[in-house]
Amino acid sequence: MTVRTTGSHPNFLKIAKEFEKLNHFQVAVGFFGEDDAKLLMIVRANEYGITIKPKPGNKSGYLMVPYKDSKGKKGFYKLKAVTIPPRPFIKQAWERNESKYKQMILDGLDGISRGKQTALGLLNKLGVESVKDIQESAVQLRNPKNAPLTVENKGSDNPLVDTGELERKVTYKIISA
Repeated sequence: MTVRTTGSHPNFLKIAKEFEKLNHFQVAVGFFGEDDAKLLMIVRANEYGITIKPKPGNKSGYLMVPYKDSKGKKGFYKLKAVTIPPRPFIKQAWERNESKYKQMILDGLDGISRGKQTALGLLNKLGVESVKDIQESAVQLRNPKNAPLTVENKGSDNPLVDTGELERKVTYKIISA
């Protein structure tokens, strides 16, 4: 019996190489902040929650939180602490879409085995979809609500949406495993 790998039959060596790539690469999704430590601080504070207190040695013992009122007058609120409750938009995006990602992987593995998809194509597809899901999660999150002071300063009550920077900066990378 002779086995041929020409014509419409998949090239098994090429397919094996694509599967091997999945052992060496993975997709990482989120906020990487190589040049933006402030954004990473904001993401962490919102995902996990945080209480911010004055630094030790602060003689006044207060945080000075800037504000601008409806007439444009600027000033500062003196606060002993600011508590940001957890708003786990990244975790929620994963939990809502885990079964979709698993199906995408199964479909991708099937596509690779048929010679119709590449490993990097699968990882890129997962990355793009995951970014979209995290962006949607951030925009849709409504609870816990912003504090009245925050609403006053931002002009809206969407907890994770202000300038749009958070949504724009979520990204993905294909990295070595």
